[in-house]
Amino acid sequence: MSSRNPVLWPEGLFVKPQHFQQAARAGEAALHQRLASLNAAFYGFSELQLNDEYLSLGKIAITRARGVMPDGTVFDIPADLPPPPPLEIDDDACKDSEVYLCLPLRTEGGCEVSWPDNAANFRYTAQPQEIKDTHSADGDLVQVDLAMPNLQLKRKAEDSSAYTRLAMARILERRPDGSLQLDETFYPTSVSVRAVPALQRFLDEMTNTLRERARGLAKRIGASGQSGIADIRDFNLLQAMNRWWPCFQHLARQAQTHPEQLYLCMSQACGEFVTFTDENRLPQDYPAYHHTALRTSFKPLEDTLRRALSTVLQPRAVSLPLVNEAFGVMTTRLEDRRLIDEADFILAVRADLPPQVLRQMFIQKAKITSLESLYDLVPLQLPGIPLLPLPVAPRDLPFHAGFSYFEVNRRDPAWACMAEANGFGLHIAGEFPGLELQFWAIRSQ
Repeated sequence: MSSRNPVLWPEGLFVKPQHFQQAARAGEAALHQRLASLNAAFYGFSELQLNDEYLSLGKIAITRARGVMPDGTVFDIPADLPPPPPLEIDDDACKDSEVYLCLPLRTEGGCEVSWPDNAANFRYTAQPQEIKDTHSADGDLVQVDLAMPNLQLKRKAEDSSAYTRLAMARILERRPDGSLQLDETFYPTSVSVRAVPALQRFLDEMTNTLRERARGLAKRIGASGQSGIADIRDFNLLQAMNRWWPCFQHLARQAQTHPEQLYLCMSQACGEFVTFTDENRLPQDYPAYHHTALRTSFKPLEDTLRRALSTVLQPRAVSLPLVNEAFGVMTTRLEDRRLIDEADFILAVRADLPPQVLRQMFIQKAKITSLESLYDLVPLQLPGIPLLPLPVAPRDLPFHAGFSYFEVNRRDPAWACMAEANGFGLHIAGEFPGLELQFWAIRSQ
């Protein structure tokens, strides 16, 4: 028969301790079941701090801990409970050994309380305490025996089948001097990101990284040197960053952020960012959220986000400023020589002439070559690299009324002069009234 059913209180009942014990068990069971139905991952540490001094002595001890055990038992160390006895590690076979905070399970019909004259390993230990009457003016004190959860620290290798437990640390090694080194990347079972230092650091890192990347991208999009051009990818990526930065910032500011909330936020952000940074444009099949294996759940998401936010998306269209030297000569230097192999070069021209006349005259009067070959171009009557008129403006460039567009012919043998070039040189013979020029490099990928 279950011990979770409520007590009946008929008139004239001869009340015994069992009535109150059963009422307490029924209330705890109902509360536990209601919480579990709302969120199965309701248990874990909301705060955890280990004693560093004990680690140097080869022991693991809790300084502060607050949370909920998997069976619903709440604890607050040291506010309500004394820390459990330190766990001494006196052997070298402790590498990668996990340490748990344990509590004996409740058993049907079994004794639950260890009294001073019966020091057995039960669920609770009796602790006498002076309690004040807060409902009367006198406020008399009376000694009341309180049930203190019998919390213990155990290693994974120890039998804990009769305990409910929470993973709290992992031992990396026991040093020759007997001190212990813990795994700083271990994720304890928690109901708050703040109880997992590595996860809290990552959340802060993502918040700052998203903010800085968004600011940098917004600055690049609005740069005057781009003459209003920005790849649609830049706008979409900035939109994604502007969407997820406030989300991560909100979670980082909260005193209690459940890890599952962060997992959902990170998985959605990963799915969006890989659209821009991964070749297949699809997210991988990330592990499901496992409350008792947080690192397994979060590590692939962390790697994806770090990789995505460290990827620098180059703008497809790059403005190359033309410097007016003299006598119809203009030059531009390439800050990134990879453009010679990766980009098409477009010259946008506007003048106070009919478009058809401009296209015909400009091809006849303009010559373009490498920066190094420029001053041999005119004296030796060299043809330069041919310019091919384009019927419409390339889609990667902004449309400006009245401009005609010419492509530098990469397929012509004269392009060979650009192999070791550091820039372009342009010579325009004759006069073009109201002449305006723009020079662009458009990456092929």
